[in-house]
Amino acid sequence: MKNGWIELPLFVLLANFAVLAQEFKRFELQPLVGFSAAGSIPLRSEDGVDHGSVHVGSSYHLGGTFAVYLNELDAIEALWQRQFTEGRLPGEFAIPLPGEKSPAFNLKIDRIHCNLLHHYRIDDPRAVPYVMAGLGVTTYYVDSNGQTDSKSHFSFALGGGIKYFFTSRLAFRGEARWSPVVLSASDSKLWCNVSGGATCFINLRTSVQHQVDLAGGLIFRF
Repeated sequence: MKNGWIELPLFVLLANFAVLAQEFKRFELQPLVGFSAAGSIPLRSEDGVDHGSVHVGSSYHLGGTFAVYLNELDAIEALWQRQFTEGRLPGEFAIPLPGEKSPAFNLKIDRIHCNLLHHYRIDDPRAVPYVMAGLGVTTYYVDSNGQTDSKSHFSFALGGGIKYFFTSRLAFRGEARWSPVVLSASDSKLWCNVSGGATCFINLRTSVQHQVDLAGGLIFRF
């Protein structure tokens, strides 16, 4: 009899948990692919002299997200994204001669962010719009003729999108984000090592690279 009194509340608890799990999927996993419209990186010295900018080509990116729902409308998400593109220094820093178009160098841009998402309920239960905000680190990896270097900077993101659910476990997600990178004051060594000469090295003031990311992919919910 004593065992029955113990087993009954345990059974009720497990049954309630099973119902809750069916109604509320707490985790989301999403591989993503998209397009990054990248802005140039200003090269402005500490004394205010404008030396042009590092041109960053717009290109595709790959990545993924993993989200944990705090409740039915709010989630915290980890994002990793890698953009495959190329960079080019302004003419005055170019090799071999100033004024000529400088050679392009390979550039990968990694973004690791922690995002907060808030979802909204609308008339169509399959469609779930949301807004997001995130912050983290963006790392530039440069590579030219075997010369490689990297540097990380603080970045953040604001955006929104929509999730459309085919089933309770499968959905499509489309998103647009403004993702600026705050390049802290430093020297221009990162860029000059791969594409510039001795006159390229200057001390830079803090600047911002603006970028817009468009991304989409399937969501797997569990």
